[in-house]
Amino acid sequence: MKKYIITTESGSDLPQDIIERYGVHIVPMHVTLGNQTLPDGSFDVQKVFDFYEETGTLPKTSGSTPHDNTEVFKQVFAKYPDAHIIHIGYSAVTTVSFNAANIAAKDFTNIHLVDSKHVSIGLTAVIKATAQFIEDNPGTSPEEIIDFVKDIRERTHMVFLPKTLIYLRAGGRVSNLAFYGANLLKINPTIVLSNGYLVSGKKYRGSFERSLRTMIKDFFRGHEIDPETVLIAGAPSITEHYKKIILDLLKEKNIKTVKWVKTGAVISSHGGPGAIGISGISKGLLNPAF
Repeated sequence: MKKYIITTESGSDLPQDIIERYGVHIVPMHVTLGNQTLPDGSFDVQKVFDFYEETGTLPKTSGSTPHDNTEVFKQVFAKYPDAHIIHIGYSAVTTVSFNAANIAAKDFTNIHLVDSKHVSIGLTAVIKATAQFIEDNPGTSPEEIIDFVKDIRERTHMVFLPKTLIYLRAGGRVSNLAFYGANLLKINPTIVLSNGYLVSGKKYRGSFERSLRTMIKDFFRGHEIDPETVLIAGAPSITEHYKKIILDLLKEKNIKTVKWVKTGAVISSHGGPGAIGISGISKGLLNPAF
C-alpha cells in the first residue's frame, strides 16, 4: 500500500491543525518588505499592513523557488523514502510556484503534481478534501488522486470582499479611476477565482457590512454548497461584530460550525486589512454566472 504525502505552498493559508491532522508539508512563498525578503508564514501578517502604512509602498510577493521545493521534497523522502508526493499547487497562472515545483520534481521519482487553480482558502478546501479522500481510500492510485483533485477544484468556489481597495490599487489590480469611482459611489467589488485567475466578481453598493451580508447570501444562492466544506477567511483586524454577522448568516443555512482561517501575508498583501472571504465545495453548480 502506497504512502502518500501532500505538499503545497504557504499561500494555501492552510491552518496548522489541518497540516498536523493530514501531515501536509508546506513550501514557502515569499514577501519582500523594502530590502528584506522573508518566507511567507515566518512573521505576523500585521507587519504587511504596518509596512504599507509607514512607507506607502506595497510589499512584493513572490512564489516559491525550485530550491524551496527541493528542500521540502528532500525532507519528505528522508522521512518516508518510499512515499509518493502529491503536490497540490497554488494556481499556476498567478505565480511561478507551480513551475518551480515542476523543475524541482525532475530530480526525484514518485512526485505527482496538479494545479489546484485556487489560492488561499480555495486551495485549503481542495487540500482538505483530497487528504480525506486519500485517508478514506488507502488503496487508491496516484492517477485516481489527481483525477479527484481535478474534479474537486472545479466544484470549489471562493469569493473575497476587500474592506479597502487601497491595496488592490497599489498592486495595479484596480485602476485609479475605478478606485475613486468605487469610493464615490460606495461600491464594494468582490474578488473571485475563475479558471485559476483572480478576477473582479459581483459589485455591491452600500456599506461594507451590507455588502458582506449580500455576498454571503449570494454565495449560497449561486452554489449548492456542502455545509461540511465551508471555510471563512479573514485578514487581521476583523472585528467580532463582523464575525457574528457571518455566523448568524451561516446558521440560517443550517451551518452550525465553521472553520475560520487566518489569511497569510501573500493574499493579505493584495486584499488588505479587514478583507473577508468564504469558500466551499458544491454538490452541483446552480448558477455559473455568480
